[in-house]
Amino acid sequence: MKIATYNVWNEKSNLSVRSEKLIQEIIKIDADIIGLQEVTEIFWEELLEHVDYEYHIFMKIQGRIDGLAFLSKYPFESSFFLHDNAEFHNSFALNVTLKEKEFNFSVINVHLPWDSIIARENQTLAINEYTNRQKEQFDYFILLGDFNCTLRSSVHNFLIGEQSLSGSEANPRYDDLASVHAVLNGYAVAPTLDFATNPRWKNNNTKFEPWVVDRILFADNAKYGDYYIKKVSIFGTDISPETGLAPSDHYGVLAEMDFTN
Repeated sequence: MKIATYNVWNEKSNLSVRSEKLIQEIIKIDADIIGLQEVTEIFWEELLEHVDYEYHIFMKIQGRIDGLAFLSKYPFESSFFLHDNAEFHNSFALNVTLKEKEFNFSVINVHLPWDSIIARENQTLAINEYTNRQKEQFDYFILLGDFNCTLRSSVHNFLIGEQSLSGSEANPRYDDLASVHAVLNGYAVAPTLDFATNPRWKNNNTKFEPWVVDRILFADNAKYGDYYIKKVSIFGTDISPETGLAPSDHYGVLAEMDFTN
């Protein structure tokens, strides 16, 4: 299974010249399921004209021009937009469920707020409550997207089971696939919000530390079978000679996994 996440950057002033490169990147990685953030309705319509994904869903965030989306080679068993539900703090999160190799998967695509750590923590707690209610139904949980925080953040440490938030513990507890693969194979995790090399940030590249904000988290709840992390990589790093831009101001993350019964 190839799993990906990609923030496509909804900047209106240059989206029209970037859209072809964005679509090329999505086609090239050929993910089995990909979660997209900052998707505008115009880009979504253009994307669907060029990709060959039978299953897809797009949900717009209220009061914004963009939303969250999935493209999938697997049929969705169900979907739920947490943003439409006050019980889950109207979180910027879209859940789809699917089945593959007799395993049941719950996949959540998030775009946590960039401008408030309290809002990020509250939405993370709400997502945790939502997934906790699914524990008896699913073998594997995938939480992916733009978390808008570093690997040192309270949100990340909570999700990987290294700290509590407001007296709560993560349940399920996740592993960060890129971090695990990097440690086991002796390399450093690549930043996805790269203030040093992405042209979007070229005037600020001496001010900010590159961040790993786009992540694929994975939780094993299966009573049988096993899984293997084959490869984790970033994509969307090439700079166009025509526009002088990368396809997005974020780089995408692609994880390749095997599941055995």
